[in-house]
Order: sequence, then C-alpha cells, then structure tokens
Amino acid sequence: MNYVLIESTYEGDAAQFGNLQNYDSRFELRKGIPLTGKIPHDAAYRMRDDFPNHVALHDSLYNLDRQLVVNEKVKAFLEVESVQHVEYLPVNVLNHKDRKVNERYFIINLLPLVDCIDLEKTQAKRNRLDPKKLMHVSNLTVHEDKIPATAKLVRMDLLTAAILIRRDLADKMNAANFRGFKISEISDFRAS
Repeated sequence: MNYVLIESTYEGDAAQFGNLQNYDSRFELRKGIPLTGKIPHDAAYRMRDDFPNHVALHDSLYNLDRQLVVNEKVKAFLEVESVQHVEYLPVNVLNHKDRKVNERYFIINLLPLVDCIDLEKTQAKRNRLDPKKLMHVSNLTVHEDKIPATAKLVRMDLLTAAILIRRDLADKMNAANFRGFKISEISDFRAS
C-alpha cells in the first residue's frame, strides 16, 4: 500500500486546541470545496483551558476538528514536495489568554474528496443522520487505484475525519523531524 494515515497529535507539553472559532461554516473544511477568501480574518484555534500547562507549539496542532493545522515550515515543505490539490488557509492561533501567537499557521484544505473506500472489505455502518458518512469503522481498506496518481494527501469522501498521505511523503516528513504528526497504517484506523 502506497498510502498511510496522517493526523495531528500531541505529546508532552504540546498545546491542545478546541474547535475553530469565528467561522460558523467550519464543517465546510471537510467537504473538499475551495475556501480561499471565505475564512474570516478572525477565525482562530484557541488553546484549551482544560490543559493550562500545555503551551508548546508543534509543527502541527492537535485540534478537536481533526484538521491538519500546520506552521510555515510544514507548508513550505509540502510546497517543495509539489503537494497538489490543497489550499493553505491562514488561521489565527490564540494562547490561553486569547493572545495571538507570533508563528503563522494554516489549515490544509484538501480538494476534492476522493471516493476510494473499499466498502466490501471495510467494516462500517452508514450514519443514520448523514448516509454519505460512515461510522463504527474498522478494517479500513481503500481502492488505491481510485486515488488520483498526483494525490499525495487525500481526504476520503465517506470518512472525512481520516486523511491519507503517500507513504514516501510520510517518510520524508518523519526524516524532517516535524512534531505533532502521527503516521499509522490505514487498517489501524478506528472510529465510533
């Protein structure tokens, strides 16, 4: 398999963030649609009050939206690696005192959603409220041949919380020692 899962994570004293603030349509970030110019200038991720001593800013920020929120260093790396079909949407990052941090961060918006889940092998149920989404997922399996050859980062259409990354790109990210990412095998994904 040429793809693995990528997600933001936290360790040690890494800051943890809630949901995106000041953007009522934050669920659009999982629809695979262009959003450049639509995110308000005051949209922000704020450090969670229930982790007051966690203030370290990593290259990727763990947040409750399960978005990839990355700093300029990661953005530049992905641009050098010619990652296509993405938008880098600037977003504010606020500390516990609602002060904007100096470092710039971006939400990675993946375009478009890709229909690549093998529904015969993947164990899942359709969401009753939104039949276009899966829940209770295990043994996630994808049809790699349905992923565009140029796609290095992919958000799947039925499971928008999971993001795929080409294995070779994930290896380069690991070698670059970026902090705040977790890479795992697709079959390890679990969702309730």
